[in-house]
Amino acid sequence: MWPLGNDPVSARESPLLQEVGLTPGRTLPSVTLYQGDGTPVPLGGKKPHFTVYLAGCNTCQIFLGKVDGFEQVARDFADCNVRFYHLHKGLVHPELRNLLDPYTLRERRLLIEQFGAELQSQIPWLVDGPQAELSRMWGKALPNLQLVVDPRGKIVHASEWGDPAALREVLRSIFLGWQTAGMATSSSAETRFAPLRRAELRDTETTWRHIDKPLYMPPLVVEPVVDDPERSYFVKLRVEAERPALKGKPGKLYLRFDLDPVYGVTWDKAQPIVSAEFRTPTPIPRLLQTVPPAARAVAGTDPAEWLLDCPAGREPFEVRLGYRVTDSQGQTTEAVQRFVVEWREAPG
Repeated sequence: MWPLGNDPVSARESPLLQEVGLTPGRTLPSVTLYQGDGTPVPLGGKKPHFTVYLAGCNTCQIFLGKVDGFEQVARDFADCNVRFYHLHKGLVHPELRNLLDPYTLRERRLLIEQFGAELQSQIPWLVDGPQAELSRMWGKALPNLQLVVDPRGKIVHASEWGDPAALREVLRSIFLGWQTAGMATSSSAETRFAPLRRAELRDTETTWRHIDKPLYMPPLVVEPVVDDPERSYFVKLRVEAERPALKGKPGKLYLRFDLDPVYGVTWDKAQPIVSAEFRTPTPIPRLLQTVPPAARAVAGTDPAEWLLDCPAGREPFEVRLGYRVTDSQGQTTEAVQRFVVEWREAPG
């Protein structure tokens, strides 16, 4: 279930907020989140201050249109007993910026560091921890959630959609009578602060062309094999299958390996793709099948793509990719990544 619009919707009016337990008076769950530098910040629990959480993503135009307003509210209430955080729960429209879902806490931290640099924001970003507890609790819903929490850890205000004007009024009611020389008493008045500068965020232009593949191929569930949370997983995998293949009938399987832009690497010119292989659970012992060369030669940051006949069997199978990448300093890294693919359609 997703919010239906861009208007502030309070918890009392929102079945979605009620469903996930984000209603006034409720205690916020005790979950540890992290700033970009690795500093842990508890979401719930008692604190010596009020806390404002503003869910957002740099791929969401609605959020980007409100960032300056949130930053202004944070400046205006800087002398009050309140702290502000941007809360990144997941990429909303990754296709608009050519961004990819991170695999590890380290990669999530890299992503919010990039967000902070792009927005030049004073409000720090928080991201989900190693076990992705926040994502399990709230899923991808509420992409623009707005929360105000009191020092006891109880929710004072909750809204499906963040709104700077509504947030200002909530904080005014909490800190009644508080004013500064630059703060006017009218909620519609401008403060003395100049508008914030924000780095211009353009949609990423796609320079490569997809290979010809059948239409309406749903994505499958892909689980990366993460054996070291501090390792750089440069490549992300997307797998799609024709619907007949999901029912055990002949069909095509599409694989696309994308370089994660947070690392700023390119395929190594000398040897861009080393190998791609399947490991299937039957027959026993496992059969190692080398995949033919990619459908299109890759260069720069182009994705590596395959369009194949589906391997036999309905059990999950493993895909292994060996590759070499080069960073901006010319240093080359050779790596192997593993992914487990399930024969079921990915949710969402």
